[in-house]
Amino acid sequence: MKTRIDYGQLAAKLDYTALEKKLEQLGQQEPPKKRRTAADALEPLRDRLLALHRKGWSSGQLVEELKAAGVPVSPARFRECLSQWAGNGKKTGKSRNNHRNARNGTNGRPTTPASQVTPAKSAFAAGQTGFRVKDL
Repeated sequence: MKTRIDYGQLAAKLDYTALEKKLEQLGQQEPPKKRRTAADALEPLRDRLLALHRKGWSSGQLVEELKAAGVPVSPARFRECLSQWAGNGKKTGKSRNNHRNARNGTNGRPTTPASQVTPAKSAFAAGQTGFRVKDL
């Protein structure tokens, strides 16, 4: 079980002027980057990797070469890096919802007008319900 911290005693012991001075120094510096990503490690090779990929090298082939050189990067992460670099850091893919709306129309409804949808005669004759699109 953890012991409780008595912040009253802690406040009495703190040297606020020294702490303020230290915080002032930290404010003038850039914070250290705690975690480097695959994109950070590959950034110096960005243009060369993009050029090779555009030339026809697959992402899998490039990943194998990087692994042989000592860069452990997964194929999925490498493809993500390539797409970010190619789109200048912007997400270039459409979300599923946007793709669906683009296909069906802007409001999510099908683009076929209601006046062109009629019941199919053969479906009713067979005792089934159904609709078909009129030929124009």
